[in-house]
Amino acid sequence: MSLLLKPAFLVAVCWSLFHIYTAAAGAFPAMAQRAIHIGFALALAFLIFPISKDENKKWLRSFDYLFAFWSLVIAAYVFVEVERISSRVWFVDDITGWDYVFGISLTLLLLEACRRAVGKAMTILAAIFLLYGFCGHLLPGLLAHRGLSLKSLIDLQFLSPQGIFGVPLAVSADSVFYFVLFGAFLEKSGGGKLFTDLAFWLTGRFKGGPAKATILSGGLMGSISGSAVANVVASGIFTIPLMKRTGFSPRFAAAVEAVSSTGGQLMPPVMGAAAFVMAETLGMPYATIALAAIIPSLLFYVQNFLVVHLQASKQGMRGLTKEEMPDFKQEVKARIHMLIPLVMLFCLVVSGYSLLTSAFYSIIATFVFSLLRKSTRMNLQDILEALESGAKQSLQVAIPCGVAGIVIGIISFSGLGLKFTELVLTLSFGNLYMTLLLVALAMIILGMGLPTTSAYIMGAILLAPALVRFGIVDLAAHMFIFYFAILSMITPPVALASYSAAGIAGASMSQTGWTSMFLAASSFLIPFAFVINPAILLIGTPTEIVLITLFTCLGIFALSAAIIGHVYTETSILVRGGLFIASILLIFPEIVTSLVGTAILAAFLLLQKTRARQVERVVMQ
Repeated sequence: MSLLLKPAFLVAVCWSLFHIYTAAAGAFPAMAQRAIHIGFALALAFLIFPISKDENKKWLRSFDYLFAFWSLVIAAYVFVEVERISSRVWFVDDITGWDYVFGISLTLLLLEACRRAVGKAMTILAAIFLLYGFCGHLLPGLLAHRGLSLKSLIDLQFLSPQGIFGVPLAVSADSVFYFVLFGAFLEKSGGGKLFTDLAFWLTGRFKGGPAKATILSGGLMGSISGSAVANVVASGIFTIPLMKRTGFSPRFAAAVEAVSSTGGQLMPPVMGAAAFVMAETLGMPYATIALAAIIPSLLFYVQNFLVVHLQASKQGMRGLTKEEMPDFKQEVKARIHMLIPLVMLFCLVVSGYSLLTSAFYSIIATFVFSLLRKSTRMNLQDILEALESGAKQSLQVAIPCGVAGIVIGIISFSGLGLKFTELVLTLSFGNLYMTLLLVALAMIILGMGLPTTSAYIMGAILLAPALVRFGIVDLAAHMFIFYFAILSMITPPVALASYSAAGIAGASMSQTGWTSMFLAASSFLIPFAFVINPAILLIGTPTEIVLITLFTCLGIFALSAAIIGHVYTETSILVRGGLFIASILLIFPEIVTSLVGTAILAAFLLLQKTRARQVERVVMQ
């Protein structure tokens, strides 16, 4: 069968073309735009995730086509009825029989698509919240609310912008899809290979070079995909085997890839989808979010580099030979012009252009600049494949955002968000640091079964208000939630990025998960630092920002050295303990504690330098 005749391919390409058309000609009314967006997403999900993979049950495939068709019918219904739906008074005006049919259908299809495309955890969570919505009047204490009837459920979830068609889906339809599509075009034109080659050219020759190149590549790739698992799959097939060949164990190589790819969701200009939701939730320009993330993301990668460098020094490893390095002239220079669309995207976002406009023009620029050289030139097949790839990658955002809308609708209706804040404050006894620990733990648990975007949305509704009650800046509170939603991708027992990397490396999933968490240990302290002192988020005077960032870097170095157990030479348990104490004092953003931490770090570095010289003299003798 020709590729053009495959239903999944046609739906994916049509979905991308729909968004390109609305970007150029203007969007439809909000409810219609979001309905078409989720309709295409559902149809594509049912076509590429079949109900059964059993060859003896091919007759079940007819249900997939039926579900896909009905998803598009629901979208068409909302498009036709959008004027009536948009002008009606919620919970007052009557609803029609077809509203019941399509409202119930959309809810059930969304849950089934989520089960197939995202996993059972989020589907079960949404089902629990739906049950809670119906049974709230039967529950005691803080959980009690007036309860939903079937009519009010349809009104809330299907006929208002407070449910399925709410803010998360709006962000997916109006922003995230375009950035994912931009990433697909940049990847197809050779931008992805450029980033990998550039990373190896810059760092490959140094000690532990392949691992350092993996880290740099992960950050660069993160700037176009914003997905940890996508980064692992795209770059891991090249970087992990090379790390193994130069001496890193499969477990360590997989962990380095997982951690560096996870950090890509923090890296501007294209962060994870949750960052777009954060901008919408806080009512801030996305550029503000991206700028605030610059130092935390750099600190994340500084920590990665330090851990890898210390491990490579400990193992006495080498860099790549000249023969193993990519040819700069042939590999890098041939594609270097594909950095221009990425720079253009960043400039447009920072200049205040809308996210949709910025991404749309960057997609056009990617195609135009790809024509400059034969090595990057996109033909019709490349364009169609980019349109298909962008749509398929967007599924992992659109479906969870639709399901998150169900949960948000129930939380808003029941008032659970305010009640949950009181519960967190009660459990933490009103102590800020205990609250931060509880919130961090809750986000890691949430993220074990949910995509980063969904975990952030849940945390923003249920947990961020508790942080704000302590006087924490809104941006810092939400960035704290976002950061730990990202770290959940490498935190056992469910660490999707780590497990994907383990599969490529042929390593134990469980060991890779724990190693990833071990390598990223310093990163778990960064959110506490910017909550206590938001200078790391560029909130403060230039002097504060520079000093706090410098001390935090020293703290990250101290903790990395304590984790690896090597500075100049092997460290004793006593030295590791001292380095750990120094790291806590340095990362805690107060001048006095930071100066004490600096003194302790300097003393132990001097001690280690002396010991290294003694070891060297013994070896020479």
